Amino acid sequence: MNSIIRALKPWIVVIVMIMVGWLVRMNSKSPNESQLLAEIPVDLVNTISAQKGGRTLLFERKGDAWMQTQPYSQPADPAAIHALLVAMAEARVIQASPLEKIPSRAGLNESAPSVKVVWPTGSATLCVGASHPAGLAWIANMDTKLAGPGSIELHRLLVEGDPVQLRGAKLFDRSGAASDRVIVQANSGTKRLEVALEKKEGRWFLIEPIEARADNNAVADFLEAVARLEHDGIVDDAPKDLALFGLAQPAAVISIRSLDVSKGAITDEVLEIGGDGPAGPGVRFGKRRDRPGVFQLEKRSLSTLFPPSAAFIDSTILGVDPAEITSIALQNPNATLRANLARNVTAWNISIVDQPPRAADMKPVRELLQALCTARACDMATQTIPENLIVAKLAVALSNGSTILLTLGKDSTGRWLANDGGNLTRVYPDTVAFPIEPALFDSSNR
Repeated sequence: MNSIIRALKPWIVVIVMIMVGWLVRMNSKSPNESQLLAEIPVDLVNTISAQKGGRTLLFERKGDAWMQTQPYSQPADPAAIHALLVAMAEARVIQASPLEKIPSRAGLNESAPSVKVVWPTGSATLCVGASHPAGLAWIANMDTKLAGPGSIELHRLLVEGDPVQLRGAKLFDRSGAASDRVIVQANSGTKRLEVALEKKEGRWFLIEPIEARADNNAVADFLEAVARLEHDGIVDDAPKDLALFGLAQPAAVISIRSLDVSKGAITDEVLEIGGDGPAGPGVRFGKRRDRPGVFQLEKRSLSTLFPPSAAFIDSTILGVDPAEITSIALQNPNATLRANLARNVTAWNISIVDQPPRAADMKPVRELLQALCTARACDMATQTIPENLIVAKLAVALSNGSTILLTLGKDSTGRWLANDGGNLTRVYPDTVAFPIEPALFDSSNR
């Protein structure tokens, strides 16, 4: 038995050495089985040039944002840009081979989609060809001339998808707190609709179709909703005939003026919306006035862009916070002073004509402040209060030094009418507590 073992030992050593050599070779080949195509520092890339179908799109990092700079200037989608850069940085090939040895069926030719990225110390250009039977895609590094079947993500983004998806799809880029004017114009047959809003000294006002104090919150909600709107995809990047999209004479125009932080200037963003075109009724196309691309619009976008003007009107009587009111002069219908309510540090005083000032009863004061500042109109009329319905006038002084002159009335059903000087009268239910008689505030009567 020992002689047999001694005879086998040399063969066992040889077998072990062969196995160790095979394992070493396997381990040395594993990197080539999944080779990184290019070392790309995602966070340092500042330029992207994407080519597909004879078209080139150029994107450049501007500060913390990305902009498409060719074929025209417009913001890019930061999420889409990041997804492309990550896909390029993680692109790997199995069994990398020289590009000239790759079969023609791989589609890695001059017409294949490609992306070049540039960073301060280098660049890389990747090309994407056809799909591979193994569920992969043919990809190549055009700088090192190495290629092979590998990561499918770039194929999904550039072959199945389109580089135009790297653009931002928002209809308005700056709509929001930095906006100070909104104009909505729409033509429907012979009828023309226009809604115009403008911000003055921190407050919004409706200019068209009537002049009225606007609800700051309602305007802010509109601007925020508009800022979220996106188009449904570019349909023509260089239209030769805008009439095909109903845009030769736009059916509607929406303009929003805002501060452009990148330029340090106030600029208008203008959206043009087409009428019925060859695509048929119900299909709407739009374009930005400063860009050639035509895109399709969702129905949801259209309903958001055209709210009724009444939706913007402030339904409260004064549109201020009670803390802003410093005094209220109670007057007869002919504006003759009857009494004056004035705020001090902790309470209110009342000065009735020909009588010394004294502390006011706080219950009716609170009711009056609540009516003036928080009551909501149940109706509105675009006319002044008829003289025979006027019951009183108020001069309300504010902490900023301004004064609001208010006319109050009552209709035959007991509803309150309030007009602050414009051509809009707000109507309030008869249930609103509206103390306006000076005697009601006299605490000495209690």
